[in-house]
Amino acid sequence: MSSYSIKVPPESRKSIREAAAFTRLVLEKKHGDDSLYLPIIEMLEFTLPKLDEEFNFEVLPKSKMGSNHGLTNTAEKTIILREDVYERALEGFGRDRMTAAHELGHYVLHSNIDITFARADEDLKPYENSEWQANCFGGEILVPYAKRELLIGKTTQEIADLCGVSLEAADYQRKFLRLGN
Repeated sequence: MSSYSIKVPPESRKSIREAAAFTRLVLEKKHGDDSLYLPIIEMLEFTLPKLDEEFNFEVLPKSKMGSNHGLTNTAEKTIILREDVYERALEGFGRDRMTAAHELGHYVLHSNIDITFARADEDLKPYENSEWQANCFGGEILVPYAKRELLIGKTTQEIADLCGVSLEAADYQRKFLRLGN
């Protein structure tokens, strides 16, 4: 991540949750799968292109991506994942699945909006930071509030396993979904 943050129009967790829920519902309906585990890579590769003919999904080698795990170019309607991240996401590694969901968050939340670079000394609020918004979207789409009843009483490990996310992401979402201890 660079030292510059991208300033975007403010969004609350609630509005991001709603955007993630709607996106997930549309993807599930088109894909024909509404299980708790969202097949994010299949959705990016096969389902989203059926919904948006202009959408592009690319996988590039580390030699071209460098330290970037994923990139989203909203102007070109393209999500790019680094090859190793893509392969691990296919294998079900939570962190890499979250990277894919994070990039989908940029695509959904930050297309057709004006963005600006925040100055290094600017106190950027989380709700107007593109990275915070995309992280929030990723968590909300992979560990969905709409399916929280299936997660009530589950441990962090169980949530991570059921939703295909890292322990860190499961614990973080667990707090926001108010799933108890």
